[in-house]
Amino acid sequence: MSVQAIITADNHLDPPATMFGAKRFERKRDHLRCFEEVMEHAKREKPDLLLMAGDIFDTVKPSNFVRARLMQHMKQLHERGVKVVMVSGHHDTPKSAEEGVSPLAVYGHSGYAYFIQDPNSMDYFSLEVDGCEVVVAGLGHNPLLHPADDPLSSVKMEKRGDVNILLLHYPVEGFVGVYGEEPVIRLNSIPKTCQLVAVGHLHRHQVKRLGDTAIVYPGSTERVSFAEEEEPKGFVWAELNREGLVSLDHVKTQARPYKTIETMFPEKDAIERLKQLIDQHADPQLVLRLVIKGVVEAEKLTEYRRSELLLHAQTRLFHLMVDDNGLEIKSPEKPSTLEKTTPLEELRRYFSTLMQTASAEEREILAEALRLSEGMLQEAGAW
Repeated sequence: MSVQAIITADNHLDPPATMFGAKRFERKRDHLRCFEEVMEHAKREKPDLLLMAGDIFDTVKPSNFVRARLMQHMKQLHERGVKVVMVSGHHDTPKSAEEGVSPLAVYGHSGYAYFIQDPNSMDYFSLEVDGCEVVVAGLGHNPLLHPADDPLSSVKMEKRGDVNILLLHYPVEGFVGVYGEEPVIRLNSIPKTCQLVAVGHLHRHQVKRLGDTAIVYPGSTERVSFAEEEEPKGFVWAELNREGLVSLDHVKTQARPYKTIETMFPEKDAIERLKQLIDQHADPQLVLRLVIKGVVEAEKLTEYRRSELLLHAQTRLFHLMVDDNGLEIKSPEKPSTLEKTTPLEELRRYFSTLMQTASAEEREILAEALRLSEGMLQEAGAW
């Protein structure tokens, strides 16, 4: 006997994508397309469980279009006998009463999925697979916890089945990811009674074993930032039994490629050389970040126009982001400081220079002129 489960999280359906300008709607379609790769795989392979670990939507108010598409997929999975269990995440959990309920609640009410939303106590969903009782326990995301809090510290998970799964959306201690000051689940809080912990929030696919328990982040299905450009995107197919995890496969989705290149500001023909660099990476599917660094003279910087680079990239890339925050304007050289002197010293130095090339008669005249000048300066208070 084994249980087959698909784990997905951080799909971020219907993101604003404002940085992409006119292409933001295509970027929204990217997120939906990658998510639907998961749905189609589930319909085709018919696992026992589909575990959705939060941030399915990017906001608590996604468009009606993506809400309807998700409902259609939930209905089709239900008709194929796939049990769906979901929790909300940071993005699709309301943070105030004014925001209402999570947009995922409607799927729980539909009967096509089981939505776990209580953030303070474990909720349980059970099914039978080949005479084996499988129990999914979960905890809703709590936006009111403090950064030092451990969401599991005061919550107990009961062992109710032969195979026990915990579904969450939080950072877990010891895993790599980008997150701020927020609640973190400590490893010593992970229940030893479960074979699998399916977690969302961190966008990198990662797996750790804690005794007989496997902790799995499936990772996001589509990239949301350049921090993820080297990370494969996808979802997880897991097989487990009473003893624990039997096998795990990370199934990649066709996420849009992201790439960063760095260059020093060209000394000559800056715009043309930067255009040539863009041409070397031309790919209509690519989101490219061009990082320009260097110390540049103000006169040369007048040749640089970011808008011209963006216009050049429109027919060569899906999107270009230019990061020129590393450019510094070269300061003009400071004039050498003059030696400290006095009016009388400068007068004597001046006459000394004249006397070096003067005749004997001229030197006598210059000497008398120097004496008279010194007297006048001294009378005026010079030193």
